[in-house]
Amino acid sequence: MSKNYSLTPQRRKKPQSRKKNYQENFAFLWKFCGFAVLMSNICVLLFSQTAFAAIASSKNYKLHTGSADGGGGIGSSTTYTADNSVGAPLNTVSALSSKYKIYGGLLNTVNLLPTVAVASFNDGGISVDNTPELKWNYQDKDADIQRYYQVQISKDNFKTSVVDTGLVSSKNDSFTTPQLSETEAGVVYRWRVRVSDGYDLSGWSTASFGFRLRPLAAQVPVIWAKTYIGGEEISPKMWQRDNDPYLYWEVPVVGLEIAGYSYSWDTPPDDTADTIATSYESPAGFLSDGIHTFYLKAQNTSGLWGDVANFEVWVDRTPPSIGGFSPTNGSTLAFDRPTIQISVTDEKSGVDPAGISLRINKAEVSAAYDDASKQVIYVPTIPLSEGDIVVSLEVKDLVGNRSSQLVWGFVVDTKAPTGYIIINNQDPITNSMYVTLTFKAEDATTGVSSIIISNDGVFDTEAWESYKTRYENWQIPAISGTRKVYVKFKDSAGNESEIFSDTIELVIIAPDTIITSGPSEFTTSREALFTFRSTLEDSLFRWKFDQDTEWFEWTNKNSIYKSDLIEGNHYFKVQAAKDLNKNGSIDPDEIDPTPAERTWTITSEGALKPKLPPKKPFRYWKEE
Repeated sequence: MSKNYSLTPQRRKKPQSRKKNYQENFAFLWKFCGFAVLMSNICVLLFSQTAFAAIASSKNYKLHTGSADGGGGIGSSTTYTADNSVGAPLNTVSALSSKYKIYGGLLNTVNLLPTVAVASFNDGGISVDNTPELKWNYQDKDADIQRYYQVQISKDNFKTSVVDTGLVSSKNDSFTTPQLSETEAGVVYRWRVRVSDGYDLSGWSTASFGFRLRPLAAQVPVIWAKTYIGGEEISPKMWQRDNDPYLYWEVPVVGLEIAGYSYSWDTPPDDTADTIATSYESPAGFLSDGIHTFYLKAQNTSGLWGDVANFEVWVDRTPPSIGGFSPTNGSTLAFDRPTIQISVTDEKSGVDPAGISLRINKAEVSAAYDDASKQVIYVPTIPLSEGDIVVSLEVKDLVGNRSSQLVWGFVVDTKAPTGYIIINNQDPITNSMYVTLTFKAEDATTGVSSIIISNDGVFDTEAWESYKTRYENWQIPAISGTRKVYVKFKDSAGNESEIFSDTIELVIIAPDTIITSGPSEFTTSREALFTFRSTLEDSLFRWKFDQDTEWFEWTNKNSIYKSDLIEGNHYFKVQAAKDLNKNGSIDPDEIDPTPAERTWTITSEGALKPKLPPKKPFRYWKEE
């Protein structure tokens, strides 16, 4: 051995026992370092009873030994291992084993182990940041600065690491974590740190309680619905007939476990868990017709509620409603292609145009639904048959609810009545202006309802009246000659027949009245005397003056005197009659139908003469 002995690894002979090697090394140290130096170091170790190691050194090396921890005497150690031997600042390790390490160079002081203590995020609390800054306190009695640190973060008590920095060459006493996954919110993170002064590593300082990230609320459930367990799926926001749905849901597997669910119908749920199950079956017939909303929210094990999910169930179990219709029930129509209209409404799912069943006399016809007017409409493409028409209607809505059957009817009658008229039982001649009319009319479908009679066939001022088969005392014009009476019939559908007529010869036998004398056409007299006569003996007379509205009573006098008449125009009418049938009264056909009349004018000038135009002067030229 030389004085400048170096333990730099070289090719060696077969090694001797570890104990023998150690003894040789110790002897070497004794020889070169001197008794005093060695003793002073050993005394420091023995009497201080600290956990640092004794050291034996030369110019080129430094030997650490462990004693206080029971690792053995001088020259041996169980304290230092490969885990906490990180090398000298200049990487001058010359020899290393599980019992010791030797540094090259002249080191003549004892190296005390550094210590570290976690200083943040160790209360199990919640971090508002998912990149927390972890801090620690570093101490070294040798006043060596921190040269390395290592941080590990785990959520399973360090079986695995979420973060492992490895040995980081830094004197910083803090470490900002990378972003921790938000899906791990609520999970407890533990962390630990160890440091090195460049010679030795401290032990691990562990944050036993660690920290949690801000707890995430429970995720929003995804909801589905069926008619029953194993039944048909119910689509949200679509009309259907089920009113007691089976609802089930699922929460995305993220973050904390679900502790329970709160649900309600039609109002947001409260903050009290109703179930831990992931399904709900509504009571039988639970929902009324209309739109209903099932609300659901989840609570996780951190106690936080998630946002509310909802599922709309639209229930329609009410069939369409059928209202008014036309033609009206029992009505009679005079046309054979009427428009058939029926009011149909459905407030929920709506009327299904393909669900309309309209039948005319049991034959299916194609009808349309007008959503704007809410009516089923059918216009026959071919004329309806004469007679009774029976209509039936059934309607479905879009979810299959079927209405009850509506049945009604009307009558189609497009053919006019037929008939005839007879005057006085077909007598050829009559002496009276009053005749008896007999009618006969028929209508095979709806029957005859009305009649209208006319003496001129124009039917302008006459009025329809209820149908009758006989008319007494119909008055024909009081003019001798052939007289005709016209008639039309109308059925209940409004069809008018053609014009029917009959004739009779009228020979008037009533007296004729003749005025035999009276005042002049123009007179100054304010008195008037009229005389008159009849073409038949023993006639009676009656008369009217001027504006009289009523006739004077019948009398056998054949003259009338009137005085105190005023100036102006005057009018006189006289009428003769005779009781021809000897019944003691004057019948209308025994009166002269054409009274005799006279008009005259009373004026102070007397008889009026026409005024002649004034004569023009006559001029002539005389030639001188």
